[in-house]
Amino acid sequence: MRRKDPELPKHRRPTRLRHTVAASVVVAASTGVVLGANAWAAEGEARVAEPAVTRIGDLPAGAAVTRVGTPAGHALAKVEKRHRAQAARAAREARQRRAAASRSASRAVSYGDPRSIARSIMSQRYGWGSGDFSCLDTLWQHESGWDLHAENASSGAYGIPQALPGSKMSTYGSDWQTNPVTQIEWGLAYIRQSYSSPCGAWSVWQSRGWY
Repeated sequence: MRRKDPELPKHRRPTRLRHTVAASVVVAASTGVVLGANAWAAEGEARVAEPAVTRIGDLPAGAAVTRVGTPAGHALAKVEKRHRAQAARAAREARQRRAAASRSASRAVSYGDPRSIARSIMSQRYGWGSGDFSCLDTLWQHESGWDLHAENASSGAYGIPQALPGSKMSTYGSDWQTNPVTQIEWGLAYIRQSYSSPCGAWSVWQSRGWY
């Protein structure tokens, strides 16, 4: 006679874990979409699967799709708006450069050639001749190219004589930024006080690169 195995108490009996497939792939033909999810939930445990939605046909009446991210049309509009702003800024800067060049040309006509002005002032006021003018011409050609609006980007020196700062020239006129006569008068006085003559200033410039 076969002997029965002793019966174990219920709390010690082995139990099987039962797993339920929450969702693998669900095809919803009526909505025209495929809902896919990979989620396994043990018995008694609640888990939420996030569906992946793929369009495979026309949506039925009343159905809606929520778009995530910026629509392509909106992104294109932003790019076009940025390009229009850049083009407008470039056009504005070009107009400003043309206006500045026009003002510079008109001032040059009004005041005359800066070299002629310098030659006249240095001869009448300081008694300097053609030799000193040659030194001055070379000196200021290196410094500013005789441009009354020349500005050193690193130091801020300004004008034909490259005064540092440019506002020093205001002692000879409040129009020091736009009047070559004011700049030249200040520059010649500075040279006379600091180096005695234009040739003295040019000699110093050759040795150290500034005067």
